[in-house]
Amino acid sequence: MEEARFKHRKASKSSSVLSMLAIQRPDKTQSSLQTIVGIVNSMVGSLCLVLPLVFLNYGVISCTVIMIILGFVQYNTCSLLILHLKDQEIDTEHMIKRILGKPWMQAFRFCSGTLLFIVGIIYFQLINLTLYPITTYILSYNDIEFADASENFVFNKYSIQWQALIVFLPLSTLLLIKDITTIVKIAHYGVIALFAYGIFIIYIFIVNLTSEDISQKFQQITLWSWEFSQPAGQFALAFMIHNAIGQLMKNNEKRDNNSRDLAIAYTIAGIIYGIVGIFGSIGILGIENVHDAQTILNCFKKSDVEIIIIESLFLVHLVTAFPIFNNISKYQILEVLYNKKEPSKMVYWGFSILFMVLCLTIQILNIPVGVVISFDGAVCGFLLVYIVPISLHLKCYYSQNKVTLIGDEDDQFNTQQNCVNHKDKNSIPMFARIAFYTLMMGIGIYNLFVQFYDIFKS
Repeated sequence: MEEARFKHRKASKSSSVLSMLAIQRPDKTQSSLQTIVGIVNSMVGSLCLVLPLVFLNYGVISCTVIMIILGFVQYNTCSLLILHLKDQEIDTEHMIKRILGKPWMQAFRFCSGTLLFIVGIIYFQLINLTLYPITTYILSYNDIEFADASENFVFNKYSIQWQALIVFLPLSTLLLIKDITTIVKIAHYGVIALFAYGIFIIYIFIVNLTSEDISQKFQQITLWSWEFSQPAGQFALAFMIHNAIGQLMKNNEKRDNNSRDLAIAYTIAGIIYGIVGIFGSIGILGIENVHDAQTILNCFKKSDVEIIIIESLFLVHLVTAFPIFNNISKYQILEVLYNKKEPSKMVYWGFSILFMVLCLTIQILNIPVGVVISFDGAVCGFLLVYIVPISLHLKCYYSQNKVTLIGDEDDQFNTQQNCVNHKDKNSIPMFARIAFYTLMMGIGIYNLFVQFYDIFKS
């Protein structure tokens, strides 16, 4: 059949920023190793700060099982996206528009923007949770009274609420930066903080494992819990790369290796999460305040040098990454709401103000960061992870070899073949694929509903 001829718009602003996350050579291509590193670097992040507490409180074995199931499911739905990506296409959004139509692309873009909007709020919370032990350690030398980070709505002494008000203005100024290219490049070095954190996790694991009372500590560990909402929601976000996968893989030097490289990246990410969760949970066994802490760093003494170093490295990583999420979500959401019109500067300013006000509100209310992470991953990511990839593949299958014309004045393409050739996937009987997709969709729906149940129950 005649090869498809495309006439695309330029990449959207949000797509351009997402493309910066990829690790490229000067010739704009990526080796398989660079592609894998780029995906892992984008997937594995500051969520690692809360994973040891999740494993400890919700069961080491149950969390491991949930991690494997969701990692496998989200790899499969993500592989459906890259399977249908054509060489000429700019990003995932254009592929969705080609196969499912513009309304689906807009829905995907809006959900992606909403998800990243909340990720920005999560980073604001993590910045405060990471900074608070440092500031209170300094205040302790001056005999200034301060509240515990877990206390709610405290203003009669120094508290995490007061700190949120203090950092509100400096963090707001970061959102005024128009060209965030430099910030994105700096954010790539966040891997240093993660590497140092990994060494720290292994260190506390070995120290606690070799302690004299380790047998007594092991009696406190939870192996299995039927409360799935927190770990399921958090791993849903941990394995979330669907909204950026097109940009991360489009320049892979060997496109035929895309599925293999994605599988390797998901496997590496899963191993990292497993090590951090299992080793970290054992490393904090016996510590008294694990039930009040929101991140693993809150479990230790503020004066520990290694804790201060890890907190400082993570603080730099969190602060540099913070404006990126607002930037991408702003463009994605406004591109949907304003379609072809360019929003005014007042609209951009208003969006950033709304974002910062919500960040501040959630921190003042001291809503647990784990709850926000779980809601974002399971609820906001539902369409991105399940609905779009599965619908896209089924639509592709049933419309194969049919003439399709989709477009508007700015975005037209004429194609006699609406999808790429994927004989390996098509060789699997359709009834088997439908059963598998139904099972995956059931997992996603269950994860979606338990988040709302958990919220209303509390």
